[in-house]
Amino acid sequence: MRHIYLLIFFLILFCHFYYLSAEQALNVEERFIGWKGETVRKAIKKETSEKPWIETISWYPRAFIYHKFLTHDECDHLISLAKGRLQRSRVVSKDGFGLMDPVRTSYSTRIFPEETKIVENISKRIAWWTHLPEAQAEPYEVLKYIDGQKYDAHWDWFDKDTLQGSNRIATVLMYLSDVDSWNGAGGETALPLAEPLDPAKQSIVGLSACANRSGLAVVPRKGDVLLFWDAYPDTTKSDRHSLHASCPTFKGEKWTATRWIHAG
Repeated sequence: MRHIYLLIFFLILFCHFYYLSAEQALNVEERFIGWKGETVRKAIKKETSEKPWIETISWYPRAFIYHKFLTHDECDHLISLAKGRLQRSRVVSKDGFGLMDPVRTSYSTRIFPEETKIVENISKRIAWWTHLPEAQAEPYEVLKYIDGQKYDAHWDWFDKDTLQGSNRIATVLMYLSDVDSWNGAGGETALPLAEPLDPAKQSIVGLSACANRSGLAVVPRKGDVLLFWDAYPDTTKSDRHSLHASCPTFKGEKWTATRWIHAG
């Protein structure tokens, strides 16, 4: 009888240790989230000023800022290519030709991707980011704004009267220089019909009158790139939320490079 009690005791002890070992193994490797009331928490990645990162700023239109997409050397390279080639910027007339107009007073020139390896590399990265082939993009337009120069609110999407071929569906706007907009220098990119994803970030402190309105305002930061879509996802209809303006630059110089991408 005594032996039976000892046997039962050791069986209970064995089962106890086996259960503890199994539970420990589950705790380490195999336990399913939620079986004891846990909840999944995604790791929060804190963005740093040193690393490139993408910020979604609006869904109407779809708009994103790729912070530090360009290096400062790449920005300076594009500016150096444009200097000495600048001419008064034009708008597209109804017959499809360039026309000088007081709504657009900057100076600009075109840069082609094949001009240098640096520009070719930038083009490949834009295609990777937008998921749109390089062949569907126009050459770069490098622009310089000084002394109150601006481009009033407009759409990059062509209407039926001016459309020749496929339409523009995306605008890639690269900031090649800083503008001290927080000191009233202007130069912001304003999207007055946009619906900000985070309205709390849209502080009006220090913005120029052009940007101090409804919608979105993007302050130029050297190396940052603004991407917004001129059309809805099916690319057959323009997104009216993409109305945008280059606010007058009152202090210093503002340099940008734009690449428009077509539907194909």
